[in-house]
Amino acid sequence: MRTHYPSEGSRIGARLPGRSRHAIQVKAHKLGLETTHTNAAPTTRLQGLALEEAIRLRETEKRSFAAIGRHFGICEASACNAVTIALCVRRGYRPAERDQHGRLTPEGIERLRYALKKGLKGIDIQLRLGVSAACVSEQRRRYNRELLSRGKAPLPPPGGGQAYSGVKLTSAQRKQVEACFMLGLGTAKTAERTGVSKTSCIRIRDRLVRRLRRKGEALPGCDAAGVRHVHAESTRFITDEQRHLLRAMLFDRVPVRRAAHELVIGTSSAYRIRDALSAELAREGRSLPSPRLPGRIRAQPMPDPFWPPSNPKEIFAFRRLLQTMSFVEAKAHWRQSLREARRAERVEAENAKRRLTFEEQLARVASGDVGIARNFVRHHLEPTIAA
Repeated sequence: MRTHYPSEGSRIGARLPGRSRHAIQVKAHKLGLETTHTNAAPTTRLQGLALEEAIRLRETEKRSFAAIGRHFGICEASACNAVTIALCVRRGYRPAERDQHGRLTPEGIERLRYALKKGLKGIDIQLRLGVSAACVSEQRRRYNRELLSRGKAPLPPPGGGQAYSGVKLTSAQRKQVEACFMLGLGTAKTAERTGVSKTSCIRIRDRLVRRLRRKGEALPGCDAAGVRHVHAESTRFITDEQRHLLRAMLFDRVPVRRAAHELVIGTSSAYRIRDALSAELAREGRSLPSPRLPGRIRAQPMPDPFWPPSNPKEIFAFRRLLQTMSFVEAKAHWRQSLREARRAERVEAENAKRRLTFEEQLARVASGDVGIARNFVRHHLEPTIAA
């Protein structure tokens, strides 16, 4: 080590077959040895045609870095580093400055620290500066230690505190996500309640499913493979208040279809609720009163143009309001919102028909709603000079 390391550097490993490159570097650091050997800049695991194929899988087929790593037999981090470093130049970014040994120069470190101070995500820093994920993590640790020693505020969390798939989660956050899954909630509801990204929730759920399968157990409402068959909560569900209102209308002898239409309940669901109510009354020795059919009526009342919701998208949007409002409040809010939207459409249509004044036209140009057409040459008004 003392004889050959200063001139050969890490290549001394050929003389020490029983020692790894990392072990040689650690021993050289303990002995205080320095090398004058020039090492090449670090390279990624994928090069040439393999790198082009990895970029195609990422950009065209939208595969994850984990899937790309499995395809080439490397880890997810190596695939991520290879693709992002290659895309840095192709997307027009300037890679971080390095010296002849492949180490970041003070200018490159300063650019990386500026990105860390801005709260950018790790993957965004990799893409803009062409560095590895380990480099970003190491510079974050060093910069935080330096700020702490100077009594400064620490760096903002990656992504400015925004939940995304690459952010590190604490043990408490993972346990909170798993607790929501054990309550029978789906991925979207779990992400909404815990503030963890949907991608991270999917990964935690996959690990939880495998752990439960080894114990012979499964998630509530799911089979052993993790496929959900029963949902514990959904915005598409009929609320208990709607069920109580439907039962009250059935006791008032309102026909099932009319009551379901008024309460924004599907007809099939309304008939199932009616059958369950009839069975419940039959066990008590009672019967549901027959509906009062209107018969032939010449004068039909004018339908309400703002009620009920007319298509599945509007129905589910109204049921989403029922998560925070009562049925009466949600109905009033829905009708008022629809009335204001219709009024705005009429005003816009009237403005389109009416000729705008010069001041109104200038105001629309200033706001960016319309633009001024550029002048064009009218060839039919220009004289033609014969050759």
